[in-house]
Amino acid sequence: MLTRYERQRILPEIGDSGQEKLSKAKVLVIGFGGLGTPAATYLAEAGIGHLEIVDTDTVSLTNLNRQYLFTEKDIDSYKAHVAERVIGRMNAEISVHGKAQHIDASHIDTAVRGFDAVVDCVDSLETRKIVHDACLKRNIPLIEGGIDGFHGFVACIKKGFPCLNCMGFFSGKQKETTPVLGAVAGIIGSMQALETIKILLHIEDVPFGKILYYDAKRQELEQVDIPGNPECVCHKES
Repeated sequence: MLTRYERQRILPEIGDSGQEKLSKAKVLVIGFGGLGTPAATYLAEAGIGHLEIVDTDTVSLTNLNRQYLFTEKDIDSYKAHVAERVIGRMNAEISVHGKAQHIDASHIDTAVRGFDAVVDCVDSLETRKIVHDACLKRNIPLIEGGIDGFHGFVACIKKGFPCLNCMGFFSGKQKETTPVLGAVAGIIGSMQALETIKILLHIEDVPFGKILYYDAKRQELEQVDIPGNPECVCHKES
């Protein structure tokens, strides 16, 4: 029912035709933690027709400072199963499917195939790279997000633009435990949802080939161009 989306349909960038685009869109959210929770929430409420949420982890007590859709009763349950139930209840007009599945190189092509956009909300560099490279290979827009304490970033990746591999992003060292403030995760996850919606609606000014850095202490955003690299393996393969 379009009445549900009345307040966003009056936006000239959306309207009835844009809402129809959203209702037909298929989006994959990888990771249902501090970023995936707000990202999936706002995608569902915007009326994305089909959401698939993949996460292999179970809920722990340490998740509850930021992953606000979980309660103490959900501890030890698979996040993907809780996601399907809770996100599905938010909007009966859409399809929500949760998969308790680990993402690895052996099946990533199958995992991302058929989606209009992929939202990457994981904190593993290895998984990020697998998803990043697969989306470039299949020409699927990727919306990356990350947080570290009071700081976060969002990057929109698409074939034909400088990518994270160009800047050596994946050569960094994986932190054993990343500090996370729940409110910062909420902001970055919401930004990922927003950029996803813009991409699906073909709204101009999506920052492809750029990184948006967020400093929560100063409440500042900085947009930085990703330096292109002609020797980048991802571009050579594409």
